[in-house]
Amino acid sequence: MRNIDFAYMAENIANLSRIAIRIYEDNNLIVYNDPSRFPKDPAEPFIDKLLQIKAPISYYLTPYDHFYGIITYENIRIIIGPTFQMTPTRDKIREFMFSLDIKLNYLELYNSFTHTITPMPLEMFLHELSLVYYFISEQKIRLSDIIIYDSNNKPYEFESYKNKVSAYTNDNSETEELTNSFNELVEAHTTSDFEGIMLSLIRVGDIDGLKELFSSTSAGRAGKTASSYLRNIKNLFISTATLVSRAAIDGGLFAEEALTLSDKYIQHAEKYDNYEQIMNLQFNMIMDFASRVQEITYGKRYDKFVRSITSYVREHLTEEINIDNMADELFISRSYLSSKFKKETGITLSQYIQEQRIKKAQELLKGSNKSILEISTFLGFSSQGYFQNVFKKIVGMTPREYRMQ
Repeated sequence: MRNIDFAYMAENIANLSRIAIRIYEDNNLIVYNDPSRFPKDPAEPFIDKLLQIKAPISYYLTPYDHFYGIITYENIRIIIGPTFQMTPTRDKIREFMFSLDIKLNYLELYNSFTHTITPMPLEMFLHELSLVYYFISEQKIRLSDIIIYDSNNKPYEFESYKNKVSAYTNDNSETEELTNSFNELVEAHTTSDFEGIMLSLIRVGDIDGLKELFSSTSAGRAGKTASSYLRNIKNLFISTATLVSRAAIDGGLFAEEALTLSDKYIQHAEKYDNYEQIMNLQFNMIMDFASRVQEITYGKRYDKFVRSITSYVREHLTEEINIDNMADELFISRSYLSSKFKKETGITLSQYIQEQRIKKAQELLKGSNKSILEISTFLGFSSQGYFQNVFKKIVGMTPREYRMQ
């Protein structure tokens, strides 16, 4: 490797993108530059996983709606992030602070830090990683080697993929099966007519039209896959998720809801290890987005008033929710807010808040190692005993039983 001033490189990347950058040599940190000046490195919970990734260019999606880019060349590892497609909500920021054991009275300061980070679409972020990789290695990795579509939405080069498959197996029958499957998949998902029709149907929430479209289109045959092939399928899923979420936003779905949902589906796809699981998830994702647009189009979802309240609750879920403050923000009286919410939903606002907090508790019990006391305190319950009583009433079992099942 030629002589590179990594400190200078990191300083300029950080100042240009406003995103933190870490450089490791033989897994030892040699440079850390964070223009946001977080009080604690936000990558800390994920560093061990990030350092295990061996691909020249890759990315890591966290449960907190942000992602990291990883560049590997020889004994150098560069980790850039976090960044987001959309700045996380206040509630997500609090949850992330909770995972880092940062005191919640630093919320406003930490929230300000988060808003200094530049939101960036995943595809644009991968362009930046490719440029950095070229700078340190003098080797070109095109976006089509990382995700199926480039910035002009052109399909992946099939012959290039076919050569990669041949390198992973000496079994000609397996190679033929893989290439046939991938060829059908590309045809099904990159034909401009198919894609245009699909996105148009999502924009208007036409579920029946989508079912008819998919019933007449082959998604390819599943076969025993090489790791390269599986990675390409996952990247195709990510491209589809991006296009579908944008179409749903055009159809009236809130941008925050659409992008959050897209990230959730991508995280699920990353956990799967075979083609059929991913393609089933992709079908369900498309139908999910279309159904949400349909509900908005045909008035089946709650009106803007109720959605404003649920959005407020979501954003302040782990804080003390003051109904008077909520009413002030919506420019209505407290009594009208409470009565209209119950009329529209059939439950009181207090019941709704309690149910949402228990749903969040279920996520934390399964997805973190925080104690029951820590979780109950974080979610604003007055005592662990009260939390356990409410939890059992709604879920039908105690928090400990739920975590152990």
